[in-house]
Amino acid sequence: MKKINSKGFKISNADQKALDHYLATSPRTWAENALKGLINKSSKSILRDYFELYKSKQTGDIVADMAIIIPAIIAMPEFKPYKMDVPEMPEIDRKESASNEIWENGFDIEDWQQQALNAFYSDAEGYMDYLMTNKVKARKDAFVKEYEPSMFKNKETIPSKQDDFINHVCNKPEYKNRVQRDEEENL
Repeated sequence: MKKINSKGFKISNADQKALDHYLATSPRTWAENALKGLINKSSKSILRDYFELYKSKQTGDIVADMAIIIPAIIAMPEFKPYKMDVPEMPEIDRKESASNEIWENGFDIEDWQQQALNAFYSDAEGYMDYLMTNKVKARKDAFVKEYEPSMFKNKETIPSKQDDFINHVCNKPEYKNRVQRDEEENL
């Protein structure tokens, strides 16, 4: 077993509220699923591009075990790492400090998964940070976009900072986050 993103990831209270407004899962669960997606993409790409060559070099049957196949493919002299770069990190409009830890101590992954990630991404941990940062930014932007029109219609005061805006909307007595809305729908 290996650890990835062991330094953790922090978000602000307003970030948490924006994520809670849209996500049906916790940010940690969302991040775990994103990590599974990165592992899936890297391992499937490696298999797609190199499995036939790997098979051609075998003298017997192949055990269908990723923990054996992925390291063996990566060890082939013909294998060329992909080293996909991390996209530019988005800037989050934040007034509050990011102090809520959402994946303390990171995630446990298998050795072969770490090898696949390292072969595919130039910085797998940086890519996870990018995905979470991008998700936070997208959800905060969407939150403002969703509620701003009704605030104009009702001639309300519109806070200029995203964090203040999100806190203002979430403090309204009628406000419900995603889980609360889903629970209400299922009654």
